[in-house]
Amino acid sequence: MNKHHLLPIIFGSLLVLMILFEKLLWRTFWIMQPVPILIVAVGCFFILLNSLIYKKRKNAIIILASGLIAVLIYLPRTELLKSKPVIKASLIDDLSALRLTLRENHSFELVPETWMGTFEEFTGKYQIDGKRIIFLDQPYDNDFIPDTVYIYKEKILLNNNLNEPDTSFSNFFDIQLNLLEKPDNK
Repeated sequence: MNKHHLLPIIFGSLLVLMILFEKLLWRTFWIMQPVPILIVAVGCFFILLNSLIYKKRKNAIIILASGLIAVLIYLPRTELLKSKPVIKASLIDDLSALRLTLRENHSFELVPETWMGTFEEFTGKYQIDGKRIIFLDQPYDNDFIPDTVYIYKEKILLNNNLNEPDTSFSNFFDIQLNLLEKPDNK
């Protein structure tokens, strides 16, 4: 291997690995997580620029291929390839929040957030039966959110009683986006 190709290989590999293990970096470095990714990305940019100026084609191909792989790894995490959201709701308490997104393809995402950032994302399938949202996969790692919740006005209730809805603190999701047909609310 030519030693002139070593730096692009190292930086390109680091870029791909950092994108691949982005969540681990977040848990390890917390708010400093973008710094190592930014350093490697800037290094890749200057290696690419140097390769183009001095016509080092192989180095440019290595960096461009690494960048393409990194983009292909990151792209499914964005909203671009996901199904359109039909409901977005939040349950907010003192120091944390749960963000719920129900999508057109009957998949859901539940993301817990704290003052330290987001953590493990819970995903799965759901179905809607009138006013009920039935989670086919467990929406959370404990029993805080039941497998069936109810849409009541602009809220998603965690208790199972629509006759006496409990809208006290931390017992409901507040709906910010609802593209479903509005269920009848008595």
